[in-house]
Amino acid sequence: MNNADLAIVGAGPTGLSAALVAPRAGLKVWIFDDNALPGGQYFRQLPKQYRKTQKTVYDKEHGRAAELFTAIHHPNVTYLPNATVWENPDPGILAFAAGERSGRIEAKAILIACGASDRPVPFPGWTLPGVVTAGGLQNLVKGARVVPGERAVVAGNGPLLMVVAANLIRAGAEVAAVAEAAPAKARLWRNLPRLLHAPEIVKLAVNYRGLMAKAGAPYRCGETVIEARGGDELEEVVLAPIDTRGHIDRAKARTVACDTLVAGFGLNPSIEMYRLLGCEVTYNSYRGGWMPKRSEDLETSIPGIFAAGDGAGIGGVEFALIEGKLAGTVIARNLGALGERDAAIQAAPLRSRLERFRKFRVGLERVYAPPATWTELMTEDTVVCRCEDVSLGEVREREAQGFTSAFAIKGSTRMSMGRCQGRNCLPTLAALIAARDGVAVEQVDLPRGRPPARLVTIGDLLQEDLPAPVFPADPHLPRGEEVT
Repeated sequence: MNNADLAIVGAGPTGLSAALVAPRAGLKVWIFDDNALPGGQYFRQLPKQYRKTQKTVYDKEHGRAAELFTAIHHPNVTYLPNATVWENPDPGILAFAAGERSGRIEAKAILIACGASDRPVPFPGWTLPGVVTAGGLQNLVKGARVVPGERAVVAGNGPLLMVVAANLIRAGAEVAAVAEAAPAKARLWRNLPRLLHAPEIVKLAVNYRGLMAKAGAPYRCGETVIEARGGDELEEVVLAPIDTRGHIDRAKARTVACDTLVAGFGLNPSIEMYRLLGCEVTYNSYRGGWMPKRSEDLETSIPGIFAAGDGAGIGGVEFALIEGKLAGTVIARNLGALGERDAAIQAAPLRSRLERFRKFRVGLERVYAPPATWTELMTEDTVVCRCEDVSLGEVREREAQGFTSAFAIKGSTRMSMGRCQGRNCLPTLAALIAARDGVAVEQVDLPRGRPPARLVTIGDLLQEDLPAPVFPADPHLPRGEEVT
């Protein structure tokens, strides 16, 4: 068994920021990351096998990432790339899979900094080759310098659409249309005072819009993709007006020829570890859906387990960087490595900056508030679970047979039991149940989280030298309960 003061899950902006603070205070820190290189999605680095011939616009953020990358070299830090934390066998203990390095660690505090993933919104044709998510496109461009096609449509919801469109244009692709589902232009001016709390981000947005206008990429609000068409690959997409309730005006649909569709409907916090650890979660549609409940010190409902960054509620890279440093400071204080006074002095400017960005985030959330539902996009033959190839019609058939809860539908269709472990289908399943029952999504009971939180190979698990298991007298009882 390995031991640490602090275990950090994730080496993106949040995890690395925390790792800049906690080790300097004297804490022994382990960082686990399932990527080969640190930086996460935002500061994604090219693979080591690549050779740069010149700097590009995609490298502009790596200047401020340079200090973050030094965190993994601190003498108090043990950094494990290509390592997947998959289980919490006992309180304070994490099991990780990393080839021959696989094992377990006992930590006095745990920081979950797993970031977020693309929000899946099924529509007819969304599984066609040529349809990619916004995050996937960003990884292709920034992490591999690959453009998936020549003529693209960008559709969905949120400010990331402009970032994606700008990156496609810079990479040489033609952007035929950008369809934003929210009436963002109409909401902009009344929320501008809040947005000006982060003028540097507003300036970036203005630059993106200028680049799109110069390239002739039309930006239309109140419009969404309703279908992707093609034979063996994408050939065209159908766009149509959508209102704030999620109702689609199919009579005004239009078709755009393209070989790439970037579907970006926002981000979901990665809550797999929180659910596995038993942390209480709440729901906020503006910040990505389900996310962990936290105190002002970023501590979850379970003492000693902290949550920060986009995995605790979508806020962007600035939030992630500040919350990481705040988490590192608070944890160092809690473990006695930093005095109360010194911790308060370090935390004060961080909390002040967080408050400023919170005001900005409220404005951004109001500008890009998504339609109330996306369920009208789906037809009976639309695939809602890609891993297990489950269609909406099959879900409806199971419901007619009496399988009405998320747990029952999961058991009868295998939804959320495939490779993605529910990241791509549980939000859809919850939305369908909520629409069917006429309740809010947060009232839908999700199936309980079970290991593995992320997929691991049997070969990795065989690397662990574990004692013989102790089974309960009744194997049907939950772990730790005795037969009476």
